[in-house]
Amino acid sequence: MAEKPPIMMVDDIKAGQQGYAKTVFKGTKVEEFPIEIIDIIEDQNLDTDMILIKASGEKIEKSGGVASGMSGSPVYINDKLIGAISYKWQEADHRFALVTPIIKMLNLKKGTQDVSFYKSLKAANTPIMIGGLTGRSFDRLKNSLDIENSRFISTSSTSQQSVENPNLEAGSALAIQLVRGDVSVASIGTVTLVDNNEVYAFGHPFMNKGKSNFLMSKAYINAIIPSRSQPFKIGSPMDKLLGVIENDRNAGVYGKINKFPNIIPLTVKVEDKNLGVTKEVRTQIINDEKLLGELGSSIILQTIDSSLDRIGYGTSNVSIEIMGSNLPDGKVVRKNMYYSNNDIAVSTLSDYYRMMDLITKNPFKEINIFDIKVNIETTKSHDVALIQEAEVLNEKIYPGSKLKLNVVFRPYRSEAISREVTIDIPKDINTGRATLAISGGYSGLPNQREPQDDSGNDVNQAVIEGYKSFDQMLTDYVEAPMNNELVLQIYPSFIPRNQINKDPDNIEEDTEESEQEAPEEEEAITPEKPEEKPEIKKHVYTDFVLEGTLTLDFEVKNIPEDNEEKNMTEDRKQ
Repeated sequence: MAEKPPIMMVDDIKAGQQGYAKTVFKGTKVEEFPIEIIDIIEDQNLDTDMILIKASGEKIEKSGGVASGMSGSPVYINDKLIGAISYKWQEADHRFALVTPIIKMLNLKKGTQDVSFYKSLKAANTPIMIGGLTGRSFDRLKNSLDIENSRFISTSSTSQQSVENPNLEAGSALAIQLVRGDVSVASIGTVTLVDNNEVYAFGHPFMNKGKSNFLMSKAYINAIIPSRSQPFKIGSPMDKLLGVIENDRNAGVYGKINKFPNIIPLTVKVEDKNLGVTKEVRTQIINDEKLLGELGSSIILQTIDSSLDRIGYGTSNVSIEIMGSNLPDGKVVRKNMYYSNNDIAVSTLSDYYRMMDLITKNPFKEINIFDIKVNIETTKSHDVALIQEAEVLNEKIYPGSKLKLNVVFRPYRSEAISREVTIDIPKDINTGRATLAISGGYSGLPNQREPQDDSGNDVNQAVIEGYKSFDQMLTDYVEAPMNNELVLQIYPSFIPRNQINKDPDNIEEDTEESEQEAPEEEEAITPEKPEEKPEIKKHVYTDFVLEGTLTLDFEVKNIPEDNEEKNMTEDRKQ
């Protein structure tokens, strides 16, 4: 491993001194180019002096000045390291740049932040090379990452084979990766200093995340592209992973060689039933809760678009399996069916977004994800139907019997079809008028629970939207109906407990009498809280994504005492 060279303090640097800097212009070869000290720019309030330099030489002139991707290039005076190229002025001569003093960068190891941003400056920013994503997948990721002053570049290459010497040295091209594998998302910059197994680079922040968990590898530079706005390097990471970037702060980035980050394997498999095409993409994503949703969704969208080779209507069946710590049984699986008349690929992403939000944003406990598998089947078909009408088939309905229904569906531009379904009536249901709600599986998040009576609970107990545990939230989500399920739910009549055994026809009359006989004294009477009962609900699987809702009322009658056996169904008799 390389050892730290001698360093020069800012106080010893004078205008007019000549020196050199190191970077990679092509391939992996580190080359030098001349620099001259122009001045020291002082910021006495924040004690963050910066060094103004002018770069020169044949290759600098050819490239048009300091290029995006040169940030981190080490600068030397009398063979002593003074710092890293880091900032420049907008709409100015690109040969001029600012250098972050090395003494400030060495504080990265401690995780301190003591270098100010210059609002009038633009970082000699690192190009973000994205391989394996094109079109709208590329655009969506670019907009979601929103890395200030960065140039996003689409490339056909996701990685380069490692060269004979994959080790890092001062001036080497460095790749900080968010994704690697069949898709690559990497920032290309330059190494400032290698001290044994410690790496200092960039001279300015990448995403300014502070403590970080980025993949670190060497990079291959294809070329430097001249540009009036700012020249930039294009390249790709080497396939050999070298270590982890642990700190991402104002003064630059700090990493360690042979210490590897936590990563999450993401495998996406898409089968287009019409084209007979199956595409599988395997990637590794950094374990970052704030980035996982957008990185993963962009990869999934690209895989679907590549398989369908079109944007438009269709139906998809989706299965998402996530393995991780603190999950029930170590994993969670969600299946669903989607239809869109405009863009089936984007609609298919819904459950991935919801699962990531549920896991990464839950307030109860941290979930360490080990693996994500997404399997998708698509067809170019309109597998959607409207719930058109429903009819109760029973002549009489008693507690403990089955409610029989005929439900009529209207598939897209097709003849209506009927299906007979049943739902069990509980034995302890209140008699009287009840309501049946019929709907298709919804696409929204699970319904929020009604606020519960928390009297007597510990005041420090967290109550988030009616939930008191992550497992409760997860169970509600996983058990929520799929979009192709018919949901039947009965809302029984509410009858006060003291009226349950009375004739339903006399309830209203008795209630009026009891009100008239009530004592005149004004007493605080606590109403008797009705006993909570489980929901009367059933999900019925169909071959269509269902739209629409219906409600209908029906009467639950008391079983006649003199003819109870006769009116009971066979299942009740048993």
